[in-house]
Amino acid sequence: MLINRFHVVSPIALMAFSACRSPYTQGGSVGGAVVNGPLDSALVFLDYDFDGILDANEPNARTNQFGEYQLTSTRNLYDLVAIADDKTVDSSSGATFAGITLKAPSGAGVISPTSTLMMEGDLTAAEVAEVLGLPDGVDPLSFNPFNVDENDATAVAQALEVAKISKQITTAISSFASATEGAGADAADAFNTALNSVVDVVKTKAANAAAADKKIDFTATEDLDLIKTQVTTKAANLKGLDTTTLNALAADTTSAVKNVNNKIKAVTNLNSDETKDIFSTTQVLRDQVKEAAETQKAGGTGNITFKN
Repeated sequence: MLINRFHVVSPIALMAFSACRSPYTQGGSVGGAVVNGPLDSALVFLDYDFDGILDANEPNARTNQFGEYQLTSTRNLYDLVAIADDKTVDSSSGATFAGITLKAPSGAGVISPTSTLMMEGDLTAAEVAEVLGLPDGVDPLSFNPFNVDENDATAVAQALEVAKISKQITTAISSFASATEGAGADAADAFNTALNSVVDVVKTKAANAAAADKKIDFTATEDLDLIKTQVTTKAANLKGLDTTTLNALAADTTSAVKNVNNKIKAVTNLNSDETKDIFSTTQVLRDQVKEAAETQKAGGTGNITFKN
């Protein structure tokens, strides 16, 4: 496990930090890490106009093998955006990690699936931590599970849980996005549909007064079915989408996500070769789902091996 390479300080305590854009940063050096596993060669930029598109005047850089980046800001207010493309590799699995966009508010030291749910859902760090069941005291805007002191048993245990939850989120989003894309939708539309579907489920749970219903479990059929329903509903009007194909594969996609996430849940050591193999199955599943959808759309019978 990586020993600290940089020190990140969350500017506001966990209970008070909001997902809204914080103006506290006074320009100057901006550093942190992009994490779903350290993402090597992810494109990070400071989104000054909050449109999610890299413009000529917006500082940008590729991350190193540890997912780290360093930029210089000329403004006080921006979003942090990280785009994973064909050059991006998840260092924790060795697999390509393309077609995903992650976000975080200015001032965050970590850009991750969790920070993305915060941004897209306009949720606080505390709300997201509660819904995802993150370990007590973990700030998702500063805690990097792949950059802790291996001699700190508490931090190592927290890192394991945070990393697994992050992987499970990505498995769900990327798999449903692949099904939607394979059924004919534009890749960006497919990703946004899947992301917003997960965001809506998380927001609903965050607003739920009953403590027993607040947490989302990415290995539970009932919670994955909530996401599936959102995806098939939101995708219905996407340009180019064959809704029959998407609906035909929605249940199998859900089952496959559950199976892969159960394997991720069973991981006990972030450093083992077995863990690296398990983490890489997310990419394998994405390929399976997209291929199955394309086959189904073409008139064949799509098959997702991981559904069993």
